[in-house]
Amino acid sequence: MDETPKPSKHICLTNRKPLGISSDPELDILTALADPDVLTMVRGLAKTEARSPFPDGLFGMDSKATNDAIRKMKSAGLISSRRDGNDHVYFLNKPRFKDLEKFLQELFE
Repeated sequence: MDETPKPSKHICLTNRKPLGISSDPELDILTALADPDVLTMVRGLAKTEARSPFPDGLFGMDSKATNDAIRKMKSAGLISSRRDGNDHVYFLNKPRFKDLEKFLQELFE
């Protein structure tokens, strides 16, 4: 019997396909951030990285809400991950938040 540990189930962000971010990145970001679960994830990931799998969810959310929020964040380019053994470690994609910061600053110039 093979004793090799299997990779955990997760939403893979390390594939090398383009994220499919639209031509209106600010809309993508703001639409994702309008979801309360995405905001919960952003607040949590701003403090700590998260390691897959998430059988009990993250930051007070259940597993389904966590995975749905990760998918929305992925489509908006707000989250990144790296492999660590069989798991993935999720963290905020800070350059995307810098893009949002720049957009908001330009509104008030």
